[in-house]
Amino acid sequence: MDAAEWIAAGSAGVAVLAAGFSWRQVRHANSQVLAAQEQVVVARRQLEHAQKVHREQNEPYVIVDIQPAGGPRRGLLLLIVENIGSTVARNVRITADPPLESALGAEYTTRLQRALERTFPMIPPGRRLEYTFDGPMRWENTELPTAHTFTVRCEGPFGRLEEQRYAVDFGTWVETLLPPLPLKQMEDNLEKIRRELKSMVGVFEKSHAPAIREENERAMQQHRERAAARTARQNQAARTEAAGQGPSEEAAGS
Repeated sequence: MDAAEWIAAGSAGVAVLAAGFSWRQVRHANSQVLAAQEQVVVARRQLEHAQKVHREQNEPYVIVDIQPAGGPRRGLLLLIVENIGSTVARNVRITADPPLESALGAEYTTRLQRALERTFPMIPPGRRLEYTFDGPMRWENTELPTAHTFTVRCEGPFGRLEEQRYAVDFGTWVETLLPPLPLKQMEDNLEKIRRELKSMVGVFEKSHAPAIREENERAMQQHRERAAARTARQNQAARTEAAGQGPSEEAAGS
């Protein structure tokens, strides 16, 4: 090979090395671009998740449920509408499928349906609305349904919220509404009254401790004074009796 061929071969080798180096640089640059793109995607997802969490934490959350009332109204069913979220729910609309029907009569059915037909302008956080839904006779009327699906539509600080659906079947816990035995209920009520009276006495004693202590001391002082007076009268009577018996004995002796 002459000099020209050596130069051409050397130039070709240099070109191949340069191409290989350039290819490695391009590949490294592409990997950096891909890594940057993945970081952008991850950052965007994290931002969207943070925004979603922030939005959900600051949105109202209106629930609809049917619950048994406690206390002496045991067996009574209540329709509950409550905002358990952290912000005001506006333009709240509720529908029930199938429509609510009460065994208490047409008047209660009309009230329930009228309550759900209206649009609630706003329900503040923590607000709980209770409606009388039904009573124990509900279980005697097998024609009425025990399962309802409630759909809630409302607006929050970020606009309209996604519809929420609640499937409620109160027929699954009918056995829990069986009333306790009469004597047991009376015993529970008496025990409750006893605890309340004991608590009231404790509060009264704490709030009137100085007056009670003063009254106890005055009563003790009066008791001591009466005892001292009784002792003095007894001593006086004894002296009088002794003085009256003395001359009689002398006269008898003389």
